Amino acid sequence: MRLTPPQAAQLCADVIGEYERVSAGGGRPIMLRSDAAVVSDDGRLTLDGVGGAASSIEANDAIAGMLRDIATNCRSSDLGDRLTESGSDTTDPVDLIRRVRPVVDSEIDPADETRRRRRIGDLVRATRGQPGSDGPAVNGRTDAPSVPCVPAGSLVPNTVWFPPVRSPWHSRRRRLSRRQGVFALSAIILLVGAVAAGPLMWGELSRGWGAIVHPVNPSSENQLQPVSPPPAEPADQPVVATEAGGVEAAPVHTGAPAAAGKITGVTASFADGSCSAGQPCDVRVDVHLDPGATVDSVTWKLNVYDRCSGEVHTGADVTLPVEQGRDGVYGLSKAFLPQSHALALAAVTSDPATAASEPLYVPAEKVTC
Repeated sequence: MRLTPPQAAQLCADVIGEYERVSAGGGRPIMLRSDAAVVSDDGRLTLDGVGGAASSIEANDAIAGMLRDIATNCRSSDLGDRLTESGSDTTDPVDLIRRVRPVVDSEIDPADETRRRRRIGDLVRATRGQPGSDGPAVNGRTDAPSVPCVPAGSLVPNTVWFPPVRSPWHSRRRRLSRRQGVFALSAIILLVGAVAAGPLMWGELSRGWGAIVHPVNPSSENQLQPVSPPPAEPADQPVVATEAGGVEAAPVHTGAPAAAGKITGVTASFADGSCSAGQPCDVRVDVHLDPGATVDSVTWKLNVYDRCSGEVHTGADVTLPVEQGRDGVYGLSKAFLPQSHALALAAVTSDPATAASEPLYVPAEKVTC
């Protein structure tokens, strides 16, 4: 025979009321022994093992243990589960009592208290092997010594084992304090920094120590590499006198203006950066147009000027269409440069107007022939 949920709830209510009584109505927490709760023949629970003042956590754990022991002897585990859920994550006995009181009160019918306590008293007598209030002696024992009360957690006369009710009150994890959290985070950051910077610092220390202990060590680790290699010494070569005619190269006259009509300008530039006499030369030609004018196509030619002989080599015409809305076109022209001390190249347009670019000098502007 085990406690019914209302009987277990009645004993839990007695635990709450007795603790509030001995602790002077919610004052300083009181220390309770594990066997402090005892039940008498009249079905009432009292607290006998009451000590001095205790911490809130100790008092909270003691009350939680008593409620757990009573719920363990209940026929249904529903009451124990609800007590466990309502009283979890608390360390203050006053808060614990406030949370579990609604669960206990929901199982108790005040009009049936007399019959409940009588049945609880029968369980007390059955536990001691004495006859109940309305039945014969239990297990044939009629001469058992009279014991005024029994511990609240031993109201089951049979020896069948039942699993205890799960209670997180004694197994909850303590949270780290703010100081401990800051210390742990700082330690982790320092450890990660030491692991990351350790090899580099050790290499620098080893290199510095080697430079001090072995200053004449020819290894590359102890030598500063030059920023740039020293200039190579010139080889002994005979000086060859160059012919100097003393005649300055003639200027270039393209015979066309820089802009005309719908052409606002012509630009010529070396496509490969530079050109040399006696070699093919690629020149990029850009023809800039008036944005408001309508031009269908542009035609130009690339001329080569020999500034020493005055000879002009005229290139072939290049014609490119102009897209609608564009303000210019560009293209590449190729010319073969003759052997000469002073050359120049210029792009000259013939359609939609005649204009010329500034000349490109090969090899330079001021040379002698």
